[in-house]
Amino acid sequence: MMFDKLGVVTNIWAKRMEDGDQFQELAVQFGQDGFQHLEVRDGDYLRNSEFGNLIQEIETAIGAYTAGQWKDICQAVWNHKDWEILVKDTHKPLFSQVNEFVKRVSDLTLSYAISHSWLGLPSNLEADNNQIRRAKQFAYLLCPHQARLRLVDLESPVEHDPEIAAANLLRYQSLLPSYSIVFAVENAKQPAIQILDLIKASSLLLTYDEANVYQSDGTTIENLETFWQAVEVEDLTSVHFKQKNSQGILNQVKDGFIDFRAILHRLSQGGYTGDLLLENAPSNQPLEDAIKSREYLQRCIA
Repeated sequence: MMFDKLGVVTNIWAKRMEDGDQFQELAVQFGQDGFQHLEVRDGDYLRNSEFGNLIQEIETAIGAYTAGQWKDICQAVWNHKDWEILVKDTHKPLFSQVNEFVKRVSDLTLSYAISHSWLGLPSNLEADNNQIRRAKQFAYLLCPHQARLRLVDLESPVEHDPEIAAANLLRYQSLLPSYSIVFAVENAKQPAIQILDLIKASSLLLTYDEANVYQSDGTTIENLETFWQAVEVEDLTSVHFKQKNSQGILNQVKDGFIDFRAILHRLSQGGYTGDLLLENAPSNQPLEDAIKSREYLQRCIA
């Protein structure tokens, strides 16, 4: 049961997509092999693809509708209702493509993740709000019944003002209040315990990635025991699994710095019910790597 929600972060497909593989085909392929939870991770690999062009068109179209209208369109598409009466004539070809995509992935759970500097003061408040609003609306389109948006801050310095970060998170939460969306942030360069403190204060959820706590020499930027004593499974919406050694991130979960047996034990003991997402380094055989990673994790709890 531990691996019912084992899925992947789609940036593991970067090499395959650079070689011309279609995002939709990869999603279906992984779903058929039991990886039914997919986090659509935005980035250049995605934007430079055919699916990235579709996302760009969707983002442009969002501006033509009120928040309520967009919500109704998303629900109509996913519930197989008449979405055509809800969209403008100019957008019918676009939503025909969206409808076909949804039909192919309707048995999968899709969430959305973006890189966003949420720890610091935004240079343009309106642009910052618009980016989060648009990301929430795209996340809702991907999965109206279980929408989730994750932010990861790869740009802000390790030292940050927690009051500014907390204010940003509260502001983001206030956007599109009628949308039912799980809103999460990930620990990146900062100690996970600092991010945990912020999400607890803001009533958000954490996406935890233990590999981000490890440095290239195998030491950690914080005491893992302190984090695991402070975190409750209710604080977590997702846990990322990737292995790291002195060479960097590996393309499979196997032996290395991170002790997956210990993580799985802690999650199991706490009754964790969220997803587990593989975020292996991109390779030419991401499905084979994901399957071998799953087999390794299964051996960890055998």
